[in-house]
Amino acid sequence: MGEELRNVLRDLGERMPPVRLGDDPWTAGRRLRRRARRRAAVASLVVVLACALGVPVTLGAVEQRSMTGAVPAAVPHRIGLPYMWQATVEQDPPGRASLLFSGGDHLGLRGIDPIDHEGKVAVLGMGGKYRMMLYGEAERSAGIDVLLSPDSRYVADGSADGWVHVTDLTTGDRRSFAGGADSTCCTTPVAWAPGGDALLVLSHADADADGDGVYPSRLLLLDLATGASRRVGGDLGDRWGLRTGSLAAFSPDGTRIAVAAGGELTMLDRAGTVAWSRELGPDERLAGVGAFTPDGSAVAVFRLDGCRSGCDADQRAARTWRTGYVDAATGGDGTGPALPPAEGQALRALGWRNGRALVALRYVPKPGVIMGESNEWDDTGYWETGHVQLVSLRPDGRVQVLLDPPDGVRAMDVARHLMEAGRFGASPPDPRAFPARPLVLLPAVPVLLMVGGVAGAVLWWRWRRRRRRAVSR
Repeated sequence: MGEELRNVLRDLGERMPPVRLGDDPWTAGRRLRRRARRRAAVASLVVVLACALGVPVTLGAVEQRSMTGAVPAAVPHRIGLPYMWQATVEQDPPGRASLLFSGGDHLGLRGIDPIDHEGKVAVLGMGGKYRMMLYGEAERSAGIDVLLSPDSRYVADGSADGWVHVTDLTTGDRRSFAGGADSTCCTTPVAWAPGGDALLVLSHADADADGDGVYPSRLLLLDLATGASRRVGGDLGDRWGLRTGSLAAFSPDGTRIAVAAGGELTMLDRAGTVAWSRELGPDERLAGVGAFTPDGSAVAVFRLDGCRSGCDADQRAARTWRTGYVDAATGGDGTGPALPPAEGQALRALGWRNGRALVALRYVPKPGVIMGESNEWDDTGYWETGHVQLVSLRPDGRVQVLLDPPDGVRAMDVARHLMEAGRFGASPPDPRAFPARPLVLLPAVPVLLMVGGVAGAVLWWRWRRRRRRAVSR
């Protein structure tokens, strides 16, 4: 460096004002570092919250784009189990459904009140979306307590407040109907009319007024256009002695209703006028909501071969169900397609595939459950069932498994228009974690509490240390 440059730098240095330092520059520096750390912590928290709130929205948009037109309109040949926090129908409507399903051995299908919802029913939209319908305080079974409409746009359910609810799967809107003067307390949907214009509802009292342990029940026909309801048929006896999964069935034209209760099969019209009634044997059951043959000429009845009382799980699994027919016009013995027998704890008919094969649910018993002796035992019930399969009883003598869902699925309901058209075999995507209910943040609570506790302890220790130093001075 030349002498001239040194002189210039020396001159500039002499002109600069001196740096003013505080009394304790070391403490001031530490204070600045603490402020910087606090700013970094706040910035990190903001980033975490932004991700928590933004990722569900982003992934929901990705799901929407990826599913558009990706899945053909058909009943699936496989399904996945929903996440515990899966979005609801109201939150993000899935559109028309191909399937409803429910169960009890998986957090996605059964929650814990009040953290989650004890009753859950999963809705699989035709576009592949898995969405949930939530019910607190009680378990629900798809196809028995919660019914999919024939056009698969609506879902009907009842509650203990005497109302019937219908949810639109395309909008998420939920409409409530009053039961009217004939409704006594609690309601359960039984069957949709084929045109989707009416709903058959079971209404029963919430207490045994006579002290005999009997909860009287009756059937109401609800007109969905007007909201009016009227009673059809007589008293059905004790609500808990009814096999609600196969209590009644509409004829294909929607003008007649077959009802099985009290050991009798009765044919009614929509006004409740009885056309005929016949006794059912102790081994006979109305086949289900799909019991009428496609031409409406006969009603299918399942006849049991096997254990009837005090059966263990193995004995119930070995039961055999054979299909017979009752003439729909006279109530005498009828004729219908010759179908193969099927084994299982129970069999419940949903409808007919291409007018030839009977589509049914086969109920597999829950291991370790012994059949009770009371009339409240229900072989299609939530607690009695361990698993279900969707099967087809074919005229060629085969029992074809159409859908064998994951373990823990105890009930299903199928879109009738897809079933009748023979549309099976879709391959929907697996459930996606987002969009999600706020419940998705629940697993993070312990972590946040732990982090907060550690951070609080550190801050407290540092505060105590500063106080000691201040006192020592």
